[in-house]
Amino acid sequence: DDDEDDIPTFAKDFGRSQIQKANWQVVNLTTPANVFHAFRRQQHRDFRKPLVVASTKSLFRHKLCKSPLADLGPGSRFQRVYDERDPEISSNPDKVERLVFCTGKVYFELLEKRDELGLKNVAIVTLEQIAPFPYDRVRALMEKYSNVDIGDGVHPGNVVWCQEEPKNMGAYSYVRPRFVTTAREGLNNDMVMRYVGRRSAASPATGYAKVHVAEQTALISNALLGYDESGWEQQRPSALLGYQT
Repeated sequence: DDDEDDIPTFAKDFGRSQIQKANWQVVNLTTPANVFHAFRRQQHRDFRKPLVVASTKSLFRHKLCKSPLADLGPGSRFQRVYDERDPEISSNPDKVERLVFCTGKVYFELLEKRDELGLKNVAIVTLEQIAPFPYDRVRALMEKYSNVDIGDGVHPGNVVWCQEEPKNMGAYSYVRPRFVTTAREGLNNDMVMRYVGRRSAASPATGYAKVHVAEQTALISNALLGYDESGWEQQRPSALLGYQT
């Protein structure tokens, strides 16, 4: 029930007060620690809000989806947003030229491809809590990676939203205006978000395994490089939208 044009306060305790005012929460979690803290937070609070967990079962078996015990111990808490998890990239924000936001399991595909390509100028940030939107955390990360081109108000820059769902599904239609509000109200910038993912469709999937794999490979390359290195997108340009107009 939140309005993307409501101006966030960005106050210190913004996250807690925001959830108290919202009518429900939607999360898409990428670590065992955040699963633990999401349910613990839900029970430990002195108020109640419905919680929707959109995480996929495949991450239960994923070799990269793991947490150290310290992330579940004293002093740890739920993370609404995960910053870049590679210390070399996170500690050198001035070298980052492309900032990719995503949610859920597509993060691990982006991570594996980035490692394969050896890219150190691309930061990948995961939204663990989609709604209410974490304006304050997103603003802090935009400030941190200040060398990333955010666009000129008309054309997109290198701030990317990547999702594997079609454009009219997934989180894109919800998060895009809220990213714009964050940049406008928090940083006084007119940002155009670059969309990378499948084009709008009536069906959530193509139904053909080979086409699905080709689409997935193309969108991962587009998110990280700005183009499809496999060349498949050039053969079927209508399958993906690698930009936002």
